[in-house]
Amino acid sequence: MQFQRATRRKTWLKIALTGASGAGKTYSALKLAFGLGQRIAVIDTENSSAALYAHLGEYDTLDLAPPFTTERYEEAIRAGVEAGYDVLILDSISHAWAGTGGLLAQKEMLDARGTGNSFQNWAPITRKHEAFKAAMLEAPAHIICTMRSKEDHVLTTDERGKPTVRKAGMAPIQREGMGYEFTIVFDINAADHTALASKDRTDLFAGFHGLLTTAEGQKIARWLESGAEPLVAPAPPAPTPAANGAAKARQTPPQRAEAPARKPPPDPARLALKARWDATSAEAAELGLDVSNFAPTAGLEIEEIEALVDAVEQTVRDERAKRQEVAA
Repeated sequence: MQFQRATRRKTWLKIALTGASGAGKTYSALKLAFGLGQRIAVIDTENSSAALYAHLGEYDTLDLAPPFTTERYEEAIRAGVEAGYDVLILDSISHAWAGTGGLLAQKEMLDARGTGNSFQNWAPITRKHEAFKAAMLEAPAHIICTMRSKEDHVLTTDERGKPTVRKAGMAPIQREGMGYEFTIVFDINAADHTALASKDRTDLFAGFHGLLTTAEGQKIARWLESGAEPLVAPAPPAPTPAANGAAKARQTPPQRAEAPARKPPPDPARLALKARWDATSAEAAELGLDVSNFAPTAGLEIEEIEALVDAVEQTVRDERAKRQEVAA
């Protein structure tokens, strides 16, 4: 354990944009991205709305449909990194919290099923949220997240002194304290699309109040490039021949192999969930929905598996209801 002189180094930046509907979060995120990096992708939960700004420049999109589980966000982030994008826009992460199949919906399902009490049921939800934050923060790419704001209407006066009602964004729709995870948080005014930095660790936007453009993205990029090179962790020392000899000398003599342990009987609750999953995935296939990415994996707690199955079942029900309305 050793202290060292504080040095600002090059890093991957995480930025958040908050605002009410119509504030211009997607537009502003793209403008920042064009100045910040070269290869840009949008993970779009807003019904393909990101593609509406294709005239602004070149970028790719990945449409993310319900259920909006954090696991699907994590998978999309990994896919973006593996594809070589240096800027990923998550538009928006409010769905991971309050969207169909999001964390709040999963919490409600746990409460409704009587699995534990309301307080205990936050434990698996918190684990998922922490895993989502880790995937975002540790990704080797610049990430710009948009968050919807709770809306309210306030009475104010216009430039001529006349009273007028305008839309105002309040707290962002995400878990409380999410803003702590970002280097910069821009709050965008729905009335005139101007932004101010409610949080700024770079000190680049002190007193800033204006439209977010490519110039602001370039300003951030220059600040990042001015940092020192990242530290590289030293490789572990290679073992010496003497150490190898000592290790061999310490090896224990071979022992008789023990008979393999008998497998425990299958858990009835997990079998029931598997049956539900098989039936639901078959229904989804009939409707043309691909839910293979949401299949429960080994290592998940039974409450987490149940929440996944519940979310997919709800998606199937919503799709059937939608088609029945169209048919009517």
